[in-house]
Amino acid sequence: MADLRAVLQKTIDAFVENNTLAVKKKDSSLFSAVLADDCVRIYRPRSFVERYPQFFKAQITNADYEAQMKIELQTMQDVSQKITRTVIDTTERRAVIWSEQTITTPSGAQNQVELLWDLSFTEDGTRVTQIQEFVDTFEATKLLEQMLSKAGVK
Repeated sequence: MADLRAVLQKTIDAFVENNTLAVKKKDSSLFSAVLADDCVRIYRPRSFVERYPQFFKAQITNADYEAQMKIELQTMQDVSQKITRTVIDTTERRAVIWSEQTITTPSGAQNQVELLWDLSFTEDGTRVTQIQEFVDTFEATKLLEQMLSKAGVK
């Protein structure tokens, strides 16, 4: 199990790093780099998802997420992440990651958002098969409203 734990940690590290690189390189395909082809992303809480139906679906595919992020990338200059906690369950092949993100817009404004990712992995631990993303809705709502306004999305 120690080897599987190391593999899961390596996949987690790549997942987190790709979330930062995708913004820096303006390349939404990096968000899916360590995801299984059939990975499903689920947003939580439901109330947040339901508040922005023009932007979110309850479940989305890699292609859907990449398309969504192309819009968001236009409103982001940079992102930095501080991972404050990672819990790995090798038996279930799951991990929970707590992230504090600072998002910088092209104008230089900064917003801080907390995210919690609950990840499920393939049998060998090298790919993510499901992501449940729980969003700090208070801060994310402010940021999303700004992004939607600047992108011209109502």
